[in-house]
Amino acid sequence: MSNNSYSPELDEVDVFFSPTMALKRLLGVYEMEGLVTGLKSSVFQAQRESWAAAVFLLGYGQLTKTQYWLRENPKKHLAPDVFAITPRAPGDESGYVSREVMEIEVCEYDEHATADIPGHIKAKLEGKNYHPSTFLLCYVHVLQKARLIDIIEGLKDFKPSVREIWLLFHLNDGPHGNFYIARVYLKDNDLGTTNLQYKGNYLELMKLPQKDMIKTSRGAVKKINFEPLGIGIVPLPRIKKNK
Repeated sequence: MSNNSYSPELDEVDVFFSPTMALKRLLGVYEMEGLVTGLKSSVFQAQRESWAAAVFLLGYGQLTKTQYWLRENPKKHLAPDVFAITPRAPGDESGYVSREVMEIEVCEYDEHATADIPGHIKAKLEGKNYHPSTFLLCYVHVLQKARLIDIIEGLKDFKPSVREIWLLFHLNDGPHGNFYIARVYLKDNDLGTTNLQYKGNYLELMKLPQKDMIKTSRGAVKKINFEPLGIGIVPLPRIKKNK
């Protein structure tokens, strides 16, 4: 999925959230500002991107039998939107713990989109140079009748710089727990034989045991250690209200 190279902005991040914690942060936005504001305001775009990435990682983790932790890019206007990591136990020649890195760029497909899903994705990626380990996650807000095979075919001759393209759908009206993810592009591969998809309920997956936050550290250790970090408080942005 990735290698030892990554975007340099990752060096500014050492604490990562579980997907469950990222999901709860957006719920906090809804409680604080209301559902409509939380879904549409640009102030909370980073939290929505983390939410989409978190739901994706919960499903992707079921496919890979792996737990992931994530964090928004500290450079708000640079790619990728989200970094995700998972610790890897010693298994290579070094004999030391390493971390596997996934870079996730999120695009949203909502009721204002003027193109079909393949066209929307192409417009997002056309002419842009992303890190070769990047996953593009297209968060589809509106249900369409388009078949998955048609989306895959629509992207077949496209040659973006990202490694993979995934879709995230809600399976009912609004973000109420049931979701579906599907891979619609994999660089240099035929998705007729390598497609992946998962249907599930993220509220149920949030119940799986996982550390809320982890802090990575440099050094040479030969086993994965989780040490208590205490209680973490991460403030949410606020909308400035006129007095």
